[in-house]
Amino acid sequence: MWTRVKAACRHSLTIAWGYLLAVIGFLLSIVDNFSDALGDPSLKDQISAAVGDTRTVGRIFLVISLVTIVARLRSLNRAS
Repeated sequence: MWTRVKAACRHSLTIAWGYLLAVIGFLLSIVDNFSDALGDPSLKDQISAAVGDTRTVGRIFLVISLVTIVARLRSLNRAS
């Protein structure tokens, strides 16, 4: 399993970190939908109190992950 993860990340921990940030950002941006589906509106309020605006924070995480992955891929391509 770890060999598949390493191959997907091109043996780069930076790319793995970018993927992790993308997943966290995606989950934060859809937490509103899940709280409505679960029927617990207080869940959204609790997360918003801890994090702030979840959609904005989720989008920021997605942008950071995209920049991280693209920068690392550029440096890997220059090295080879």
